[in-house]
Amino acid sequence: MTRRTALALTGSLVMVLAAGCGSGDSDSEGAPARDYQLVEDGKLTFAMSGQYRPFNYFEDDGTLAGFDLELGNELAKRLDLKPNPVTGPFNSLVAGLKAKRYDLIVGSMSATDERKKQVDFTGEYYLSGAQLFVGKDSPVTSVDDLKDAKVGVVLGTTFEEYAKKQPGVAEVKTYSSDNEALTELGNGRIDAAITTKLLGLYQIKQTGIAIKPAGDILFPDPASIASQKGNPKLTAEVDKALEEIRDDGTYAELSEKWFGVDISPDGQS
Repeated sequence: MTRRTALALTGSLVMVLAAGCGSGDSDSEGAPARDYQLVEDGKLTFAMSGQYRPFNYFEDDGTLAGFDLELGNELAKRLDLKPNPVTGPFNSLVAGLKAKRYDLIVGSMSATDERKKQVDFTGEYYLSGAQLFVGKDSPVTSVDDLKDAKVGVVLGTTFEEYAKKQPGVAEVKTYSSDNEALTELGNGRIDAAITTKLLGLYQIKQTGIAIKPAGDILFPDPASIASQKGNPKLTAEVDKALEEIRDDGTYAELSEKWFGVDISPDGQS
């Protein structure tokens, strides 16, 4: 065997060993375990609705974009995986995660008690709040003024649950996206809509839609990342990666790009 052949074989062996360490427990004491189960080897498959501008949405050319997408891509990078974003109706995302069609939901989802029974969650990755929006010329100043009102919300959200509990509301109309609900509000087809404050303000700024926020924040609406139950190592790794992304300034860059403010749990709401 020549020296060159020996070096080549040694290099190949190192590459094989390195690849093995990336997908299973490390042989080195104290090294992080990487034996979490993935829907597809080598990829981090994460879901979102694709209808929650500017957090996740489709551009006119069909390209998926938004804050959630870029954060999910960054998480995949930190976990040494290829990002594999997918989309589906918001009210179907938890069922899809339980059915192991994807590894995570990076889709602006609140960690409600009911959802926690079905899936696991990381810590919060951004903070906003539920906001009532009304037509630009509406006299409504708070939810107390919604007598006999028709209120629009997205199906399967915490906003839907909240609207149904308001005693003065005559009808809660559900939509597949917040943008659709706000458009209906701007066109006068409903009397009010409830969505994330950041999303509503973004829509007003970007489109000039004739709506306005009414009253104070209704309730905090922080977002967390959902993961499959029974896969705690992946959840822990994602939490660790989120901390790194915040600590090294990457999160601040993404937040400034999309919102002009810090939307982290330690920042502004």
